[in-house]
Amino acid sequence: MDRIKSAYEMAMERFSKRKEVPRSEIDRMEYEPMGNAAAAAFLKNREYDLKSEIERHPEPYRGYVAGGIQKTLLHNIMLPADQSLKETNRRAMEGLLAVKKNRRALEELFSQLEHLFNYYEKALAQTYSQFKEHFTEKINAQVKLIEKRSGTKLKVNPEIQPGFQEEWMKIRSQLNQHYEKVLKEQKEKLLQIP
Repeated sequence: MDRIKSAYEMAMERFSKRKEVPRSEIDRMEYEPMGNAAAAAFLKNREYDLKSEIERHPEPYRGYVAGGIQKTLLHNIMLPADQSLKETNRRAMEGLLAVKKNRRALEELFSQLEHLFNYYEKALAQTYSQFKEHFTEKINAQVKLIEKRSGTKLKVNPEIQPGFQEEWMKIRSQLNQHYEKVLKEQKEKLLQIP
């Protein structure tokens, strides 16, 4: 008859079957977050030097630090919903130029990104204008009815009416999904550039 194993024995069996984590993976887990932190500091501080931060680390680990920097900078490139995001995008692109070797390929992709961002801003403004016009037409019928009943002229701002922001967020989300997909593809291309 088989002996019943204790929980400790079963745990030790599972432990002995586990895969050994390669040293390169341990190094990546240690040094990549340093790159993440360096990129965050670069985005906040105009005087921060990414190249010297990478060179501060021993040669075998510089690739992991640079990888962390690149991932954080790419993560911070977003659709320019406002002026601060435009500035963050520009700064992240400067950082990528500082750490990547193929400047020509980077500048070409950055040009495509700028085109995407400009097109997005125009589409966003046009969509907002059309939405506001449509929403205004929709509430004007109600406003005219209220004016007729009360006998007074009303001035209504559609942007502060119930439902305006909720409906706008839905429409904006749909627009963003399309552009986010293209932006994601561009970021993947940026990641592949040496």
